[in-house]
Amino acid sequence: EITTYMPLVREEPPIEIEDALRKCRESEEIVGDLMELYCKAKEEGDTARQEWCMRYIYAVRELEVEQIDEATAYLLQYIEKKEANNAMQVFLQWGQQNDDIKVGFWGHLQSKGFRAKQIDHPKIQITLDMPKSIAQQSVGHFIGVRSLYTTYDSANGKDPSTMSVGGMIRVDLLSIPPFSKKVKGWTIRQMPSPGQELLRLPYPNPEHQTGTAIAAQSCKIEYKVPSHVLVGRSPTISFWDTQEEKWSTEGIADISWEPDSRKISFWSACLAAFSITQPRHLDLPYRHWSLRPVAPLLCELKIQAARYELHFLISEDGLRLKGPDEPELQQVMFAPPEEENNPEAGGTGPVQPTPGGGHKAPRIRSPATLLRELRDCGLNLMPEDGDAEHLEGYTPKCAETQARAYSDLSEIAAYYDIASSRHNKSLPKERALVRIRDNPLYDEFDPLDPDCDTDYTSILFFPDKSCFVQSLERITPCAETLKAGHVTHASLYLCFAKVPEPPANQADLLASLEVTCSSARFVESVRQTMQLMRLLCFV
Repeated sequence: EITTYMPLVREEPPIEIEDALRKCRESEEIVGDLMELYCKAKEEGDTARQEWCMRYIYAVRELEVEQIDEATAYLLQYIEKKEANNAMQVFLQWGQQNDDIKVGFWGHLQSKGFRAKQIDHPKIQITLDMPKSIAQQSVGHFIGVRSLYTTYDSANGKDPSTMSVGGMIRVDLLSIPPFSKKVKGWTIRQMPSPGQELLRLPYPNPEHQTGTAIAAQSCKIEYKVPSHVLVGRSPTISFWDTQEEKWSTEGIADISWEPDSRKISFWSACLAAFSITQPRHLDLPYRHWSLRPVAPLLCELKIQAARYELHFLISEDGLRLKGPDEPELQQVMFAPPEEENNPEAGGTGPVQPTPGGGHKAPRIRSPATLLRELRDCGLNLMPEDGDAEHLEGYTPKCAETQARAYSDLSEIAAYYDIASSRHNKSLPKERALVRIRDNPLYDEFDPLDPDCDTDYTSILFFPDKSCFVQSLERITPCAETLKAGHVTHASLYLCFAKVPEPPANQADLLASLEVTCSSARFVESVRQTMQLMRLLCFV
C-alpha cells in the first residue's frame, strides 16, 4: 500500500502551501504506523523488518519536503499576486508555534535596495537576521528566504556518531523568477525548465569567494525548541553537510539558549539545514543498574546513566518511566487529559498524585515505543554496537551471550533482585556477569553497599550456558571459579534445579521460576527492556 501511496501523492502536486502541509500531516499518520511496526520489530530483534520500516519512513518524509518544495515553487511563480508592503516585501507564514511542520517565507520583490533585514515570523516563533551580503552575493536575483521547520531531520541516520534533537530548521535562499508581463492583452509568464522550478541560491556563493569579492557575513537564526526536548546548558548547533553527509559545526558561533522561552539562537556563516546535535552515546556508559520486584509481576529498574538516574516500572502491560522528574519528560511519564479521562484508552495506569499537587495517569507503553519517545526527547537508551567505539574500554557482548542472559534473567525478575557487576566490563565479549539475591518480600536493598556484597550471588553467562561463580564486587580481579559443587548448565533454571544442597522450599522455588500463561507477558516485557537497553554491554 505504501508503494502505491507515494506515486499517487506525486501525481497530484500541491499548489498552495496549506495543501502541502495537509498532505504532510496525512503522511505523518503513515509514519506513525510505520514507527509502531519498527518498534515491534525492534522488540522482536527483526533487523530486516526494522530496516524496511526506516527506509520507508525516510522516503515518506523526503516526500513531505518534496511536496512543500513544489508548493513553494508555485508560490514564487505567482508571488506578484501576494500583498507586499511599501518596501516591496512579502511576509508569509503557515502553521502555529507548536506544530510539527511549519513554514515561513519572506520575499524582496526587487533586485536592488536590499539592506540588512530582520525577518520575524511571530506565529511560528522563527526569527532570522539576514545581512546585506545576502543580496551582494546574489546579484541580479529577486531574493526569497524560506524557513521550514520539522520535528524530524533529513539526515536519515547517515551520521552514526551524532543524533539531532528538537527537529530541524531548513533555511533556504531562493531566487524569485521573473514576474509576468502584460502584452497586448496577453499575460506572458516565463516558465522554468523542468528541475529548475525551485532555484536555491548558495550562501556563501562559491563564485564570490575571491579576494576582491564582498565577504559573506553571518546570519542569525532563532527558533523555538519543542517542550519535550532535553537541552543542556551549552547546546551544540550543527548543519547538515550534504557533501560529506555528516553533521558539521563549522562557521556556527554565539549559540544562546533561553530555557524559559525555549528559544535557541545562533550565528551561521552559511545557510543550510540546522539542528541541535549531540553524540549518540551522550548518556553512556551506564554506571550501574539494578532490577528488583516491588509487587507481583511488577519490578522496578534503576539505571544510573551518564547524565540522569532513571527509574522505570516494568509490568505485563509494558514499560513506564517514573523519573527523573524533569519538565521535558512529563509527556512521556503521564498520559494527556484525553487519555486520562477515557476509560477505553489503553496504555495508562491508575490516576496518581503528582509532585505539583495534581493528579495524572501514568503512561505505559511497549518497551521500544517508550524508549523511542525518550530518544526523541534527547535521551538515547537504545544503544547500538557502534556506540562502543566512542567509549573507552567497552566491547559489546556477543549476541548469543546477551540473548541467553536476558532470556534467563527475565524469568527470575519477579522474585530476585538483579544488579550489574563492575567486573562485567573486563570480561571477554563471550562472557557476561550479573549479581542476584532472592527478594520474596519485595524489600529494597542497596546493591552498591559493600556490607551486602556477600548477600548477592554472581552468575556468569556464556553463549550457550550459565553458572554460579565466586565473584565478589570488592575483590579484584573477577573470580570466575565455579561455586563449590556447582557446574555449568544450559539454562539458569537448571542452575537452580541442580544446586548441590537444595533448600527446603526447593519445589516451590522452582515452581515460581517456571514461565506460565499468567507470567509470560511480564517476562517478555523484562526481556525486551533489557535487550533494547543493552544492559550487559554498556555497564
